Amino acid sequence: MHQKKQYAERSSLNSSVAARHSSHRRAYDRNATVHGIVTGIARARPDATAISFDDARLSYGELDQTASKLAARLISMGIRKGDIVGLLLPRALKTLIAKLAILKAGAAYAPFDPAYPVEHLSYMTRDCAPRALMIDRESAALAAGLPMAADRLVDIDDALATLAGREMAATFPAVGGGDAAYVMYTSGSTGRPKGVVIPHRGIQRLVCDQNFVDFRPNDVVLHTATISFDAATFEIWGTLLNGARLAGIGDRTLSMPRIAGTIDEEQVSVMLLTTGLFNLLVDHSGGRLNSLRHVLFGGEVASADHARRFLAAHPTCRLTNAYGPTEVTVIASTFDIPTDLQDDTVPIGYSIANNGLHILDDDLTELPPGREGQLAVSGDGLAIGYLNRPELTRERFVTITAKNGESLRCYLTGDMAVMDPDGLLHFRGRRDRQVKIDGKRIELDEIETALRRDGHLADAVVECHQAGSAKRLVAYLRPHTMNGHDEGDFAATVLGRLKGVLPAHMVPGRAIVLEEFPMNRAGKVDRSRLPAPTEAQAPAATPAEGMEAIIARHWRRVLGTESFGTDQNFFDLGGTSMQLMRVHAALEQELGRSIDVVSVFEHPKIRSLARFLEKAPDSLQKTATAQSRAARQKEVMSQFRRSRR
Repeated sequence: MHQKKQYAERSSLNSSVAARHSSHRRAYDRNATVHGIVTGIARARPDATAISFDDARLSYGELDQTASKLAARLISMGIRKGDIVGLLLPRALKTLIAKLAILKAGAAYAPFDPAYPVEHLSYMTRDCAPRALMIDRESAALAAGLPMAADRLVDIDDALATLAGREMAATFPAVGGGDAAYVMYTSGSTGRPKGVVIPHRGIQRLVCDQNFVDFRPNDVVLHTATISFDAATFEIWGTLLNGARLAGIGDRTLSMPRIAGTIDEEQVSVMLLTTGLFNLLVDHSGGRLNSLRHVLFGGEVASADHARRFLAAHPTCRLTNAYGPTEVTVIASTFDIPTDLQDDTVPIGYSIANNGLHILDDDLTELPPGREGQLAVSGDGLAIGYLNRPELTRERFVTITAKNGESLRCYLTGDMAVMDPDGLLHFRGRRDRQVKIDGKRIELDEIETALRRDGHLADAVVECHQAGSAKRLVAYLRPHTMNGHDEGDFAATVLGRLKGVLPAHMVPGRAIVLEEFPMNRAGKVDRSRLPAPTEAQAPAATPAEGMEAIIARHWRRVLGTESFGTDQNFFDLGGTSMQLMRVHAALEQELGRSIDVVSVFEHPKIRSLARFLEKAPDSLQKTATAQSRAARQKEVMSQFRRSRR
C-alpha cells in the first residue's frame, strides 16, 4: 500500500506539472491526420528546428515543404489513397521525410529493416504488395532481389537531390483519422510475419494530450529505434506532432558512449528505450545525464534494481515503465516508478488516455479485481487489423460486453495479468509461446515452422532457456537421417540455412540433434523432458589469460554459457546486437579506454577482436562509410535549403 500511495502522490505531482504546461498540449482530435498536424505546426513555426541528425538539421518549414515535393513525386507515379509504400531504409533524416511524404500522398508506409534476410523481406513485400519501395544506395542491391518492378523503386537520395530546385504541385487526397498510416510487421505464430495496420488515429491518441507524457515545444526527443520497431512511432510522431525537436543517432550500430554523448550534446529531455537498452544505459552511461526530465522504457519485464539505481542518480527525472503490443499502437499502460520503490517487481501500470484495459476469462467475460486472466485492450489505439489476415483479425480483435453493458472492440494481448481495485496492472506472463528478447517479439512457433520447411528435418522444436539474465533460443532437431554426418556439423548447417530465412534475432544460438523427441501420453512432444543445452555439449576450450580471457569472461556473462571457443562467431552462438553492445560497454569500462563500437561488430570472434584491441589505438571515430553517408545526407539537405532562399 505504501508503494501505491507514493505512486498516487507522484501522479498528482506530475498532473499538476502538466497542468502548468497545458497551453502547449496538442488537443486530441480523433479525426485529424498525422501529416495535417505537422503542416499546421510548420505554418505556425516554420523556422523551429524539427529534426537534427548529427550535423544535419531541418526546420518544420523545410520538412513540410520537402515532404510535400516528395509526396507530389509519389502521386505522379500513381500512388493513391490507401496504397502501401515500402521503406527499405536505415534510421536517418531522409527516412523521416519519406514517412511524412507517404502520409501526405494518402498512402501508408511499411518499414522494412535492411538487415533482414532477402527471403524474409520477399515474403513481406509479396504480402503487402507495395505500390513503390523507397531505397537508398546501400539497399539498392538488396532491393534488386525482391519481387518489385524496377520502375517501382524510388532512390530517396536521388529523389531528394532531383527535387531540390524544383517546384512540385499536386492535389493531395483527403484522409481521415481512421485511415491507415503504417503497416508494421511482427512475428507470427502461423510461421510467417504478420502486418499490423495502424490508423492515423492510433498515432495521435498515443502522443497528443496524453496522461502519461507531456511533450513540450522545447523538448528534445531521442530517436534510437530502427524504423521497423514500433517504438519509433512514439519517438518520431511524439516529437513532430507536438512541435518539439527530434535528435536522431544516424549510425546503424549504437553504443553507450554514442547514446550518452548525444543526450548530453543535444540536451535530450525525453526518450523511450527498450528495457534492455535502458538497463545497459544505467550500467554503463558513465555519469549523470542532467538534461533528462522524462525517461520511458518497455518491451520486457522491468528490472527494479536498474530503476532504483537510475532514480538515485537522477532523482528529478520522471521514470516510466511502459507496456503495450504493436496492435494497440505502442503503449496501453504505464507506471511512474517512485524514487523509493520497495518491491522487486514493477507493475505495468494504469491505462493511458483514450484507452481501456480489461481482464477476461476464457469466455471473454470481464473478471473482478484480483482475479488473473487475459489482458485485453480497447480504445482508439487499436489497429485496423492484420493485413490480408481476416481470420486472424477476427480471432484477436473481438467484441466484449463491458461491466457497464457497453459493447467494446478489444485486442486480446495473450498476456496474463491481474488488476488491482484502483486499476493498477500486474503482468503474470504469457498464455502462449511468445517470448521477448531485447524488446523484440518472437513467436517460437514461427521459428519451428521455418525449420520444418527444411527438407533434411523430420521435425523441429524450439524453446527459450534462461541462464541468469540471458535468454537463449535453442532448437531441437530430428533429422530424417544423419547419413554419417557429425551432429555438430549437421546442426550448424541447418542453422546456417535458417539465417537465410529469418531475421538474426530469431535464429537459435544452439541446436541439439536428437534421434527421437520425448513424447507424452497424448502423443505430443514433452517439452519438459527435452535436454537442457548444458547436457548436450561440453564447454569448448576458452582462454585462461590475456585479452582473449577478458573478452571471454564478458561473453560468458551476456550469453549465459561457457560453450564457445575463440574462433566461434558471437552471433552464431545466439548473441544479439544488444548483448554485443553490453560486451562493448563492459570492455570500455574494464580497459579504461574508448573502443570503436563498429569495430567490435566487425570482429565478432574472440581471437580476432583480441588482436584488434591489442593493436588498435583508442578511437571513437565514425567509420568511413558512416562519414560518407553523413556527407551525402548533409549535401542533399543543403541543396534544399539553397532552393528556399
